[in-house]
Amino acid sequence: MKAPGSVLAVLLSVAIAAGAAWAAPLPGDPTNPLDPLSIPKYVTPLVIPPVMNDADPLNKVQDPYRIAVRQFKQQILPGGIWNTINGRADAFPATTIWSYGPAADPLPDSSALGGGVGIAPAPNSQFNYPAYTFETKANVPVRVRWINDLKENFGAGPDFLPHLLPVDQTLHWANPPQECASGLTRSDCMGMNPAPYTGPVPIVTHVHGAHVDPHSDGGPEAWWLPAAGNIPAGYATEGTFFDDAAGQPRGLNLGYADFHYRQDQPATTLWYHDHALGMTRSNVYAGPAGFWIIRGGENDRTDNINTRFLKWDGILPGPAPQAGDSVLQLNLPTEKVRRKIREIPIAIQDRSFKADGSLFYPANRAFFEGVAPGDLLIDFVPASDIAPIWNPEAFFNTMVVNGGTWPTLDVAPALYRFRLLNGCNSRFLNLSLRVISSPLKALVGKELSFYQIGAEQGFLPKVVEIRTGFATPLPGDGRFPMPANRIAAPDPDQALLMGLAERADVLVDFRFLPSGTVVRMVNTGPDEPFGGFSGSLIPGDEPVADPATTGQVMQFTVDYKLLALRDFFTTSPWSLKLNAEGPLGAAAVTRNVSLNEEESGVVCVNADAATGAFIVPILQVACDSVPPAGQVAVPFAPKAAKLGTVNGAGTPTPTGNPLAWADETGASAPVPVTLNNGAVLTANVTENPSLGDTEEWNIYNFTVDAHPIHLHLVRFEVVGRTLFDGAPSPKGSVQPWEAGYKDTVIAYPGEITTVKAKFDIPGLYVWHCHIVEHEDNEMMRPYVVSGP
Repeated sequence: MKAPGSVLAVLLSVAIAAGAAWAAPLPGDPTNPLDPLSIPKYVTPLVIPPVMNDADPLNKVQDPYRIAVRQFKQQILPGGIWNTINGRADAFPATTIWSYGPAADPLPDSSALGGGVGIAPAPNSQFNYPAYTFETKANVPVRVRWINDLKENFGAGPDFLPHLLPVDQTLHWANPPQECASGLTRSDCMGMNPAPYTGPVPIVTHVHGAHVDPHSDGGPEAWWLPAAGNIPAGYATEGTFFDDAAGQPRGLNLGYADFHYRQDQPATTLWYHDHALGMTRSNVYAGPAGFWIIRGGENDRTDNINTRFLKWDGILPGPAPQAGDSVLQLNLPTEKVRRKIREIPIAIQDRSFKADGSLFYPANRAFFEGVAPGDLLIDFVPASDIAPIWNPEAFFNTMVVNGGTWPTLDVAPALYRFRLLNGCNSRFLNLSLRVISSPLKALVGKELSFYQIGAEQGFLPKVVEIRTGFATPLPGDGRFPMPANRIAAPDPDQALLMGLAERADVLVDFRFLPSGTVVRMVNTGPDEPFGGFSGSLIPGDEPVADPATTGQVMQFTVDYKLLALRDFFTTSPWSLKLNAEGPLGAAAVTRNVSLNEEESGVVCVNADAATGAFIVPILQVACDSVPPAGQVAVPFAPKAAKLGTVNGAGTPTPTGNPLAWADETGASAPVPVTLNNGAVLTANVTENPSLGDTEEWNIYNFTVDAHPIHLHLVRFEVVGRTLFDGAPSPKGSVQPWEAGYKDTVIAYPGEITTVKAKFDIPGLYVWHCHIVEHEDNEMMRPYVVSGP
């Protein structure tokens, strides 16, 4: 996020670089993160998440699921259960987390495997981080009862649990205490209490990318508390727009909501996570997230163009994990089930840990500024307009993949299908595959391609070969892609770029690698806010992740003993024809919306006039003060990020009109919203599509960050990108991997990103930036689809 005044962009990079240094462990200070270099890499196997089975004996079938969020521990760092598998003696403690599992499942117990009571992964319980995968079918509705069991004794209670992480009560947040800065007594408002909120914890589950009715969307103001016995008097037990498919009345405090999912969308990779207002960053960082995969339907088929007289006979890598495959069958390297798996969902996240194994998340704004808390000497809320705990973005020092740090996977010399998810809080990923070692020395240092077949909402029109500096739609003529035919990406450093919450359905070809070859997934996305690649033709000019830590993701080792007969029948990427959906029709409405950042209206500090760096210690000064020579007094920033409308749209010099979530400036119109329980509420919105309309949204980015923008409800097409004056975007208009339907799009600074969507279910939804630190502080707005 940008800094104030005339030194905007420089200040940010200086602060972030300093922040990385400050985040290193300080001797004798247990509150700082564990040194990531002390964590051994590639010693634990990649965990393959099993399929979620509802083991509740009260349910004879899996409809509805009864899924709870509970607190337990997991061996994320090396040690415990992993020592039993790899023969090592690592002693890192287990990490306390939250995640989902069937309500009937017991506390995880991995004692027999070298873990312990209450520690996952465990064979007796499906509670796990990431959560087990929902395997669903297109056009077959799914019902889930989501239960907030963040109570003592693994959900048995009676009392609620405190939050694991610092929660800022001065943001516009769920606010169960109903202590509003405005003086009103209500939930879902900005507070004034600078102390961290401890509990009870609100949750609401959102299936990201689902085509769903508003009562089951998991909107941020639809949260609820656990049904605990010690909820303080006067606390709201659900959000303002709490609703569910059963029309549950407000105030019952049942601790759950029943959501129904239509599933009327093509086969694709979705994911589910918490979405509570102003708390998504802390709730999701604590663990609750998992994959939701839709299979079947008209579009879930491919064609092998080499078999001219057969149609839709393409064979993608498989099998995937099946219902009934146990966590041991999928994750003990000697198990036959694991050895035959060829399709794996892979969630990539960054985390930091303390020496006791607990999660580290910053408790002071000083973390973002890159200074010790004692060197940030400014007023915070309630004495100013700067939140004391919220950090505008947060980057962590350890890569966690499917719930383990820097894991490894033995692979057959075969094609694999990986469903990749960027599940980080703020970090953009730029992924590539590099041969680290091989019996064939000529391969060392070579790059393997990703063959992307799908994005967030189904298949692409064509397979896209992606490698550093290139993104090439394949003609699908059965011929191996030759280097001379590759199409350059907009920047030579661009590889498989993934914004927050984006998914990439990719094939990786290990077929021609000798046994013993080691391939590493590398990340060259930066350890700082991402504003897009420079566009320079000179490679290597971009800031990149620390190559010793966050620049590494996971590792693959080729093992010929894993080869199976089925592997010989999988269709090569260059012979695949994909069955993508056709395009939307013409748009009936065009809207202009904006991405903005706010600076403080009351707090100023001195900055270096040449570099823009805040002078350390960062001291609050009068905004009209005369600073020492070489310095300039600037507003402290960022204060918040906001969505809004556009002034002067279509002119060379447009400006943003930032709007708060609960905008009362007059720019928004009050629109009635009818809940499933019959209550009629009002939402102040600037976006009010008519039911059934197809619209184009021009997203103007007035910040220096790239923002991954997500619209609930809809699947959209990326129409194009231009500069504000209409000139072509140097980032490229529509990238080849954006040619299919998406639900999240990267909007670059100084550009207009245009998307097209059909709004076909009436009700209240939201759109927001998926940098969760941004969405938690105003970079989210409601919109309402109104019926005739």
